[in-house]
Amino acid sequence: MARIDVTFEPHEINGRPGALFHDREGRVLHTLTLDTRASRIQTIHSVINPDKLTHLGPVADAWAIDRELKRTRARTR
Repeated sequence: MARIDVTFEPHEINGRPGALFHDREGRVLHTLTLDTRASRIQTIHSVINPDKLTHLGPVADAWAIDRELKRTRARTR
């Protein structure tokens, strides 16, 4: 995903450790959060539904990024 400039930053989301993933324009692409117990990861949650991400800022078009990623992969083969 680095080939198409998707970046991430560590971020606390809903009180849990996690990360926000952004497209090249800085729009939110998806989130990843971790449930932990005794400093061990128990569950990994990922949210990509744009309706659930709007409270974090402008939301990216995940389908457009998916198409771009597929085109990039096809060119490198």
